[in-house]
Amino acid sequence: MGRPINSLQTPDLSVTIGKLKLKNPVMVASGTFGFGEEYEDFIQLDRLGAIIPKGISLKPMVGNRPPRIFETEGGILNSIGLQNPGFHEFIREKLPFLRKVKTHVIVNFFGNTEKEYVELARRFDDVSGISGLEMNIS
Repeated sequence: MGRPINSLQTPDLSVTIGKLKLKNPVMVASGTFGFGEEYEDFIQLDRLGAIIPKGISLKPMVGNRPPRIFETEGGILNSIGLQNPGFHEFIREKLPFLRKVKTHVIVNFFGNTEKEYVELARRFDDVSGISGLEMNIS
């Protein structure tokens, strides 16, 4: 049995994924957390191990027409349609906020062709403030 933790000790919750060391394993899932700004009044974003913002495509996407969300007796269905600002707008408008948060940013990205996936991975690889990539193949 290990030593009991007293009130002055903080347990080490860090985890390593590949070469990336997170302060803890708590990450928000892409698509459920917007771009982070929407939640800064509700939680301390820097306490997360990482933020994974909404999926990003090469070009902006408007997503599906309403209704996008439908409540059922057993839960909620959604069909947002991968609405996102596209690569350039994400870098210009969304990433500056995420860079200020003292945690890792893992970008979820997707394309319509293999070429788009490769192009996005290359572009994001050259951007500072991004700790990792998550390929969306849904």
